[in-house]
Amino acid sequence: MLNINLIPIERRKKGFPVHKLYILGVYLVLATTLLLWGYNLFMFKYSEAKLKNVQEGVASLHLWQERFELNQLQNSELKKRGDIVTTLSKSRILWSDYLADLGNVTPYGVWLTSVSQDASKANNITIEGNALKMEQLLTFINNLQNDPKVSAVALIKTQTAKAAGNSSVDISHFIINVTRNGGQTSAK
Repeated sequence: MLNINLIPIERRKKGFPVHKLYILGVYLVLATTLLLWGYNLFMFKYSEAKLKNVQEGVASLHLWQERFELNQLQNSELKKRGDIVTTLSKSRILWSDYLADLGNVTPYGVWLTSVSQDASKANNITIEGNALKMEQLLTFINNLQNDPKVSAVALIKTQTAKAAGNSSVDISHFIINVTRNGGQTSAK
């Protein structure tokens, strides 16, 4: 059976235009692609501008970074110097106190000519002096041994000589090593 449509073309019922649907779909995909591309371009330019602002901010902070690093260097140098001063102050003797203590234990007839500190051992002190009589020197050594700040006293040398200016008076020249207590110095 054969069907022939004799209705004029303008009145004929047409089928669904699928090709227009395809064209509409292509336009929608194209429009979506353009919108996404435009959004990504906008975000790229926006991020680029923000990055440029941040880089300018970092560049302006470069001077502050240099100052900070210089201050850190100076602080470490000051700390090293402070540590050196602290170490040296621990190894020194507060001579005003120590000489006053020596003056308190030195008997009449004994005079000191030299008091020196050993450079390698801060608590070792060498005392040189003269005494009119050997008993006065022994009293001085006994007074040093009884001092609570002294741990050891050693008589290194004694020598008898005539007093300068008076050849009839004999004096005893002496050298004594004194060790102060336990590594503690009186430095503050």
